[in-house]
Amino acid sequence: MKLSTKIIFILFAAFIIGIFLWAVYSPKDKLSYRISKTLKEQEKKADLAFKEVTFEEVVAGIKYWQLQAKTAAINNSTQIATLKETHGTFFKNGRPVLRFRSPVALWDMKEKEILLDQPIGYDVKLESKISALLRKLETFPSSVFNLPELSQKNPGYWFQAKNLSWRLADEKLLCTGGIVLNKGEMTGFAQQLESDVGMENVTLSGQPRFIINPKDSSLITLEANTLKVISASDELLAQGNPRITWQTAKIFATNMTYSQRDKTLHLKDRVRVNYNDIQAIGNYATYYTLEEKIVLAGRAQASQAGNSLSGDEVMVSLKDKRIAVIGKGKVIINEEEIK
Repeated sequence: MKLSTKIIFILFAAFIIGIFLWAVYSPKDKLSYRISKTLKEQEKKADLAFKEVTFEEVVAGIKYWQLQAKTAAINNSTQIATLKETHGTFFKNGRPVLRFRSPVALWDMKEKEILLDQPIGYDVKLESKISALLRKLETFPSSVFNLPELSQKNPGYWFQAKNLSWRLADEKLLCTGGIVLNKGEMTGFAQQLESDVGMENVTLSGQPRFIINPKDSSLITLEANTLKVISASDELLAQGNPRITWQTAKIFATNMTYSQRDKTLHLKDRVRVNYNDIQAIGNYATYYTLEEKIVLAGRAQASQAGNSLSGDEVMVSLKDKRIAVIGKGKVIINEEEIK
């Protein structure tokens, strides 16, 4: 086995072990605790009991969700319904988009909120495939969400979560605790996930980060205050102090967007690259992940080992550890390097 192959194997193994340890020891979610606590309180306070019952939320003629349960109990004083062995559907603009199954569900009628414990959810487009998918499910210590790499080529999402909630006030899904999100070559980690019921706009917060694994290239880590996945355009938006790590390279910019379709990172405003003895700046840049190079533009400058250059575009080759001017530019060579 070649040395480079061994290194890649070791890094990948460390990455997988890191995922497992992170999920096991990450802070426990508050939502699951709330569901468990409420369930215990409700068991002794039920006023009404049902079997094979269906509930739904309809406001101004618009259906938001439908929930069926094998058994259910309602407490009139707290206005909370406890449902067991449940399955249901969330609707968007009046049409079904998300199916789910959950051992236990709570319906807070006063707050107009649904809470699901250990739910499995999936795109209605996967209805014919879900039975086969469920037979292959494994148990994970975290909530795992799976989105298609390219939404137009292979539509359909599914997840198995530790908890999930939905509120009529904002019509958003919320999952807390250890989160893992898979989307093609991207794997995201966070303490909180928020999304619309169609999983079209998914936001990760709480120390979020994405590991991008381009084919035949080194891993890229993208971090920010929040990371947002836009499914329709297959883009990842980094908002609030975004930063990139590639081996020993650190890359900063005010705005960062990763496009899965062309495997590039688009950086804007105060772009800065720090990589060993390489320093580079520019107003904006394109990071070609498959080629492992960054092209800076807009007053672009770079320096290495006392040599400096500037021009219309400046290129930093991460894999070759060198800088170069693209097009017109100016180069200043350190005389000591020539000697």
